[in-house]
Parts: sequence; C-alpha cells; structure tokens
Amino acid sequence: MKMAILRKVMIIPVVGIFLMASSCKAQKQPSEQTEVSQEKAGLPASDEARQKAPTEQKPSAEQKPSAEQKASTEQSKSSPSKTMLIPDFTLQSIRNQKVSLSDFVGNKIILINFWATWCPYCVAEIPHLNKIEKSLSEQVKFLSIDIGEKPEKVQSFAKQKGLLFDVLLDQQGEVARRYRVRGTPTNIVIDKKGEIVYYGYELNKAEQVIMSLLGK
Repeated sequence: MKMAILRKVMIIPVVGIFLMASSCKAQKQPSEQTEVSQEKAGLPASDEARQKAPTEQKPSAEQKPSAEQKASTEQSKSSPSKTMLIPDFTLQSIRNQKVSLSDFVGNKIILINFWATWCPYCVAEIPHLNKIEKSLSEQVKFLSIDIGEKPEKVQSFAKQKGLLFDVLLDQQGEVARRYRVRGTPTNIVIDKKGEIVYYGYELNKAEQVIMSLLGK
C-alpha cells in the first residue's frame, strides 16, 4: 500500500514538469511566426533574427561588378555628379552681405572654393585666387567659403593676407556637407548651364576648365 502511494506522489511532479515544458514551447511559437511574417512583409526582423542571419552575401562570378562599375561607384561616392541638382545656399559674408548661389547660376561661370585659415594649402592658393578675382571677375563669379570659423578670425585673416575677394561664412559646415567636401581646399566649377564641370583639390585644373569654358 505504501509503495503504491509513493509511486503516485512521484508521478505527479514528473507530469507537472512535462506540462511546463510543453507550455514554454508553445509560448515560443508565436514569436517565431511573427519573425517569418515580418520578413515576408519586408519589415525588419527582430534583433535575434538579424544576429542569426549572415551579415553579407558573397556575389557569385556572374554577380561580381566589373572594373568599370567599381570605378563608377567610387567616383559617385567621392564627388557630386556632373548632372546633380546643385544645392543652393545663402551665406553671410565677412562684409556683412548675404550671398545666394542662385543669384549667379545661369548668368556666369562660378568658381566655389571651400577653405579654412588653418589650412596651409589654402593659404598658398590666395595669390592665385586674388589673380582670378582681379582678371576674371566680369565673367566668373568667385565664391570663397570658409568652413567652421568665427567671423572675427576670418576678417582679421583676410585683412592680414590682403584678400581681394569677399569670404562667405559656413560656420556650421552645412554647405560643405551638402557638397560632400572631404578636405580643403576643394574647388568646384559650375558652368552657365548650372552643371558641375570640375570638382577637385587642384586650383590649376579648375582654372584650366574655366579658361576652356571662356574659349581661351
């Protein structure tokens, strides 16, 4: 009799554990189904699903991009496209004037020069920029844009170095970001059609493009 009672007592916990295990498994099923439905609907999967999924897939031989495609991709990342919609801007200058790019697009060839007073390469370009401003101002609108510096510092620098051109102040660097400027100096030439025809670091090359546009 005692043995029969002990058997019944031992069976009850075992049954309870089995029921609990079945219940946990049932609770997991809805979440797994939710992840599947999210993926089918094009929605982001859960963090757990993203961790299980591969981070990247290696392309097959047929899917591998060609050298020309790679070069085109790298160029599009590094500089704005020639046919891009030129971002307009309005900035205050050190002469307390508000200047907008749109005032000159279509009327003149435009040279934009992004720079900073602490940049030695920018400082070395000043005599060349003074020459461009002096000789081509009737045909070319030169927009000098200082990035991230206070007006007083730029004003003092301009007086000390004898700048013949006005300087626009991009104190928050917003315009530089919109033009994807990654280093100074950066020179951009915009033709009368409103298209970027040169984007780079070399002022000599920018001037060559300008002279070509002017037929000189």
